[in-house]
This record gives sequence, C-alpha cells and structure tokens, in this order.
Amino acid sequence: MSSKQSASNEPLFDHRVDTEAGHGVDQPARQNTQKRVGNWEAVVLSGTALLLVMALGAYLVLFELPGMRQREPVIIQQIHQEENQTPFACIPCEKLLRSNATGDVFNDPLLRKLDIQIDHGRLNCCAYTGEQKTALFESIVRLQDPARQPVPSSNVSGFRFSPASAHMRLYPERKTHDAGYSAQLMELNPSNLRYGLEHYRNVTVTRHGLQVTFGGLYYIYSSVQFKPQSQRPCYEFKYKTFVAYVERISKRLHGLIPLLKSIHSCCDGCADRQETKYTGGVFPLEPGDVIRVSVYGQNLVEFTPETSYVGLAMLGGP
Repeated sequence: MSSKQSASNEPLFDHRVDTEAGHGVDQPARQNTQKRVGNWEAVVLSGTALLLVMALGAYLVLFELPGMRQREPVIIQQIHQEENQTPFACIPCEKLLRSNATGDVFNDPLLRKLDIQIDHGRLNCCAYTGEQKTALFESIVRLQDPARQPVPSSNVSGFRFSPASAHMRLYPERKTHDAGYSAQLMELNPSNLRYGLEHYRNVTVTRHGLQVTFGGLYYIYSSVQFKPQSQRPCYEFKYKTFVAYVERISKRLHGLIPLLKSIHSCCDGCADRQETKYTGGVFPLEPGDVIRVSVYGQNLVEFTPETSYVGLAMLGGP
C-alpha cells in the first residue's frame, strides 16, 4: 500500500515542479512586455507635454505678448525732463475738449503743455510739473464755461427782437431851460442809421426822443460820455458836478418824470476827468410816452456812437 501510494504521488509531485519550472521560463518575456508598455507610456506623456508647451507658447505669442506691448504707454509728446517720474494725473485727452475731436489735441494751447501718451489706442494727457498741473486744471475748469454760440451776422436785420425796441445814437442840437436850469437835450436822427446797430421797431423816433406805440414793461437804458469841450480847468467851472437824466414825458399825465440819473464830478489832475456813465432800469410805459435824454450843463458830452446813446426794449405787455 505504501509503495502504491508513493508511486501514485510521484507524478503529482513532478507535475507541480514542472509547472513551477514552466512559470519560471515565461517570466522574462512578461518583463519585456511590461518594459515596452512603459516605454510607450513615456513617449505618450512626453508628446503630450511637448504639445502643451507648444500650445502655451502659441497662446503667449498670439494673445498675451501683443497685449503686454500695448499696455506700455507710447510717449508722443514729452514736456517734462525727469525720467521715471510718476505723473500727477493722466486724463483721456478727448475728455478735455468740447468737440471730443482727437485732431484738436495738438492744436489746443492748454493740452500742448501736457505730456501726451498713447495707452490702449487712446490719447492720454498727463501732468508732471507744476505748470502742467495748472494747465490740466484750467482745461478742466473751462469745460464748465457755457458754449459760445457764434453770431450769424452783425447786421440788425439778422436778429429777432422783442415786439418793440430801439437803439439810437445821441446828437447835441437842442437847448432848453426846463425847470429853470440850462440843459442840453440829446437829439436823435432817424434818417441817419450809419451806425450798424441803430434801429427802431414799433417805436416812433423824433428829434425829441423815442415815442412808444404799445404800453407795457420796458427796459430803458442810456450811456453818456462826460468830456468837457473846453480847455479850461475844472476849478474854473461854475458847476463841477455834471448830471444826465433819462426822462419820461407822459402823454396822459402831461408831465415830465425823471426815470434815470447819472452823475459825474469834474476834477483837475484826476484820471476820471472824462468818464462814460451807463444807467438802465425797468419801467412801465403807456402808449404815446416819450423817452428822452438831457444833460444839465452845456458842452459837457462827447458824442460818439460807442459812448453816447439811448435805447429801450419791451419786456412784456398787458
């Protein structure tokens, strides 16, 4: 029994040994296969990394580098001399112009004092020095000024007026002794309108003054240049104080009503020996009322269209 058992067990023992021996023969081949797979994995990873590096480089070249170059301001106009100085302020140049026209930047007298740079395709005006700060502030303040509207024409016919208005030059031709005082009335000449702004609308111009057609509220004004027509010094004058009146002659009241008054004192050696006096105010007038100017004294006024005149303008009516 023991011999049979040993005989039957021997093939089983040999088969196990052969099997282990067989496994020992196949192990180098399996290691070679694993090495080849590892090599392919390394190649794939290396290729992927190379592709990523190339993609990153292409992105930098196409997108980031141009942007980095563009973010560096390009100096077009440099006034200050110090290098690497931080600006006090930089403002887009178009915001400092009324017209928002970029072409006007280099022609503007204030902006020409500033450093002008290009940043992201936009012109920036920068201030570094004290003078540039002043120019920058002045350019900001002037934006608050009302826009100037050009006058289409200096001819009277090119303007629109209130329902009634007049502006006439004064002439010295009449003398009067109203109220017991010697006075010189300022005359008007409706036939001589050579001075470009003289006009009258719904107002009758006579030698005595301006007669209104419509009743209402009027702005009335006058200017008189006091300049004695004499070489005598002021201390020899009987009256050294000159008075001019703007008077209303009321058709309904049949009376003379002073509306405005201007006074000038003559003085030897004074800078104001001659002086222009302007006065104006708002008054109600009735149809037929006359506005005139009189100066109490003789030969005391210089008559020029720029300094001696009278006018009125209707502001509103009933």
